[in-house]
Amino acid sequence: MLLACAGWRCQRMISVSDVPGGNPVARNDPEHFSIRFQICPDCHQTFCDQCAPKAMLRASKCRECGGKLVDGGQRQKVNGTQKAEFVRVHDEGYALGAEGDMNAALACFDRAIAQRDGYVAAHFSRGMALRNLGRREEAIAAFERSAALDPRNPQPLFDIGKVRSALGDKARAVAAYDRALTAEPRFVGAMINKMVALLDLDRAADVLALAEEALRIEAADSSADHTPHATAYVNGAKGAALLKLGRDEEALAVLDAAINDGPDTPDNYLNRATALERLGRAQEAAAARRIGEQLRR
Repeated sequence: MLLACAGWRCQRMISVSDVPGGNPVARNDPEHFSIRFQICPDCHQTFCDQCAPKAMLRASKCRECGGKLVDGGQRQKVNGTQKAEFVRVHDEGYALGAEGDMNAALACFDRAIAQRDGYVAAHFSRGMALRNLGRREEAIAAFERSAALDPRNPQPLFDIGKVRSALGDKARAVAAYDRALTAEPRFVGAMINKMVALLDLDRAADVLALAEEALRIEAADSSADHTPHATAYVNGAKGAALLKLGRDEEALAVLDAAINDGPDTPDNYLNRATALERLGRAQEAAAARRIGEQLRR
């Protein structure tokens, strides 16, 4: 039997086997499989031995709800019990949020946190609800609380960056993305968003350096987040930076690569049009601008 690990963007599978010493295939492929794991009696989430290493003298804490993890050998016993009440309240809020009732969802998250203040996922969910309600500064505070409870998880820091960027505070957005990248240096999605913010701050040279690092990670298939179409987004930002630096022929080649990799993004076509105009290719520029404007509409 294979179980999913609840660790942030963890791709490892947990192998549960009656074979002494564990399934030999899983045992011989520790990069993709774990035969040792822990489970949370409160929220029933499972964690591989990399996402929740076993503590020497005390129980490890669940990275979702803050409960005390137990050895995976107790999985059947744990799954035979009901999830803790505060977890059920959180899950009710999550379902309400998925239906679009953010106020009701927020009330559930508040109730769950009142029962367990160390509930990491509930603070994050609360931040998402507050952001969707337009209460952005409160959302940032909720994400900060989630990050403080699990400093290894870059997601709340990434979302702080997105909120800061939406508020127009690009410098503080970059700082938030840097914190996310400190927690997880291979978080390509954070690199992409940081590049966009850097472009708005006219820091094109910094964008190029970051783009090269992101492309290296993607080429090695070693990103932590596996963002879809990441290479295309990176090349889109890189092309925009080259354009700002007046390196029009290079920009055109990179933007063409971004467009070929998809998805269709208005800015890539509009930037391509600018590069073509500067290179004296007016007819091609007009066609690219038409496509970009259509996509933007």
